[in-house]
Amino acid sequence: MSRAYVVNGSAKVTAQYFIDEILSKMIHEDIPRLYGNSTKDVIFHMDSAPSHTAKLTIQHLKDHRVKYIPKDIWMANSPDLAPLDSGVNGNLKRILSERKATTIKGLISVIKKVCESYDIAEIRSTLSSWQGRVQTMLDRYGGHVEVK
Repeated sequence: MSRAYVVNGSAKVTAQYFIDEILSKMIHEDIPRLYGNSTKDVIFHMDSAPSHTAKLTIQHLKDHRVKYIPKDIWMANSPDLAPLDSGVNGNLKRILSERKATTIKGLISVIKKVCESYDIAEIRSTLSSWQGRVQTMLDRYGGHVEVK
């Protein structure tokens, strides 16, 4: 998993801030560390946050030859289909709730430690199930993938 990126509470996350403080580090450090020789096969997925969809951010991805899923072809507001929402974030929340951090500094420390030790195989498994989740949603005519 990439390292945890913590945004200062007073920061405004503009496209430039996102590029400088997060995206560039992910492109040049995290992705090569996690994927080695397969870096060129990585496809980047972001949500619809304004700093993620800004022209400056998209141009940065293009300039660095990073493959990405364009905003116009991902399903907005579909946590059933967002790989991290459907597979990883629930586990992270469970792990974090077990650690019981009582301060912001403590929470940041726990998050960083969890991200450092998170099993990449679980992430890859979640990502590999994405196509099937999309097909299930289509088979249900847009209905939820997770049925309770």
